[in-house]
Amino acid sequence: MGQSEFIKKWLFPPKTFYISETIAFFGCMMYMFLIGIKIDLSMVIRSGKKAWAIGIFSFFAPLIMSVSMALLLRKLIINPDEVLYESIFSLVFILSTASFHVTAIHLADLKLLNSEMGRIGLSASMVSGTISLLWITSAVTQRQASSRKDSSINSMTICLLAMIAFTICVLRPIMFWMIRQTPEGKPIKESYILSVFLMLLGCALFSEVIGEHFMLGPVIFGMAVPDGPPLGSALTERLETMVSTMFLPLYFLYSGASFKFYLIDARTFAIVQVVAVVAFLGKVGGTMLPSMYWKMPVNDVLLLGLLMSAQGITQVLYLQTSFNLYVRFNIPFF
Repeated sequence: MGQSEFIKKWLFPPKTFYISETIAFFGCMMYMFLIGIKIDLSMVIRSGKKAWAIGIFSFFAPLIMSVSMALLLRKLIINPDEVLYESIFSLVFILSTASFHVTAIHLADLKLLNSEMGRIGLSASMVSGTISLLWITSAVTQRQASSRKDSSINSMTICLLAMIAFTICVLRPIMFWMIRQTPEGKPIKESYILSVFLMLLGCALFSEVIGEHFMLGPVIFGMAVPDGPPLGSALTERLETMVSTMFLPLYFLYSGASFKFYLIDARTFAIVQVVAVVAFLGKVGGTMLPSMYWKMPVNDVLLLGLLMSAQGITQVLYLQTSFNLYVRFNIPFF
């Protein structure tokens, strides 16, 4: 609907659209912070061999298959002067990524969180999601550093490591102090919640200042937040409803209004869909192979493969990041 001039004039006027864009990306920042809170790195480390194998295979199997297909298509069909010639590898990687949050939502909707398959799916999605996030971070760091004349990959990496060290060594102990100051069974003080929120904004600002994506800081800070009550659960309870019902719909509205249907041509669409189907089959197959090795029931194996291949807002955010890199620096994601 955003392509109609009449609707654009009344529904998406430029002044209000810029405000909506700001609120939308603020909501995405909060969403990534919540994902960071929900990712339990200790659970990733403690995951058994089965979860590690499924997580690793579900990431690298679609990546290898779709990269091979992309190379074949570039050699046979795609011309070197086409934008798709370079950007197809960005699509390949994004289609191969996984999201712990998306898998957890589907498992909760299907009431499978407490089943054996649900526990394996959560652990495996944490492994593959962590690999995806690390790969995304390194790719954004390398690309943005290469596009800046006054910066380098080494300086950005040092700043990123300094931010991680500051979060672990300073901010995390402060949050543990807040927990110790809260009597057992009592809700955490509002001033502590506000302090954590200000830390979140500071992490987002610092990650943008050093040249990283502004959503990277909130994810790292979210992972540093102590799990469970009183702090982690209070933050999740306060923010989740507001983010999912107010901020994220605005982000979808902004993304949809920015989408231009008339730029799609049938040939490019068909090429991208071929790569997408190959990545989907690779993710399902990469999940099923190690599951069958451990003699899981066939129905559970197939269902787990479909759940692990599901994509959601995390992939939309990755695509948005790739698009911003291309617009700002005229460089593909990979």
